[in-house]
Amino acid sequence: MNVSKILGSSQDNAENITNKTQKSNIVSQDEFLRLLTYQLKSQNPLNPLDNKEFAAQLAQFSQLEQLTSIKSLMQQQVQSNLLLSQSISNSALPGLLGKTAKVITNKLYFDGEKPVGLGYNLPYDVFSGEVVIKDSAGNEINRFELYEFDLKKGQHDLTWNGQDAEGNNLPSGEYIFEVIVKDKNGIESKAETHSYGKIQTVRFKNEGTMLVVNNIEIPLENILDISTEDISFIDY
Repeated sequence: MNVSKILGSSQDNAENITNKTQKSNIVSQDEFLRLLTYQLKSQNPLNPLDNKEFAAQLAQFSQLEQLTSIKSLMQQQVQSNLLLSQSISNSALPGLLGKTAKVITNKLYFDGEKPVGLGYNLPYDVFSGEVVIKDSAGNEINRFELYEFDLKKGQHDLTWNGQDAEGNNLPSGEYIFEVIVKDKNGIESKAETHSYGKIQTVRFKNEGTMLVVNNIEIPLENILDISTEDISFIDY
């Protein structure tokens, strides 16, 4: 029997498996066993694998198997916790209907009568600022300046009365707003904006849970605050 030929064939197979493993950088249980099997087949009968080394490799395989089981168990636990959290959240959401929500958005819905609550947050004091109102197509329809306290660091809330720059009442519909500020060096930036409104509907979609606040669909993660009371605003 040609021992060298058998050894050469087994070594080639082992090298093929090793190359595949190196490409993926991940050794599965099956690959580990196959490598170990080829190693045993290709060992020199006159100089067999040392018992201690073999025992060490078996111990490594045992550790690999345990780690794989732990990883699988942790993934299942994370998925279970996620499903439980979503189930609890979804069952509680209908109780939020009719409450006032503060949401991250730059959209407003004007019903044609009531002023609309909006706001912004400043991470630092600014030198000047303006609130710009646009229609749904992005056309500017009104602009008003911010003064003194409204330029200080922190959260600021106000209302828009639904009028254009000439004081004409605008029709009901969706509008866009932005808060443009400048620092003492004249560098311009946009503040983070939010708006307020009543929660009208809860929708469960493939992309996630959505709340309809003043006729505008808002992702659940964009809800900043929910209150049972109406918010007081500064009129503009």
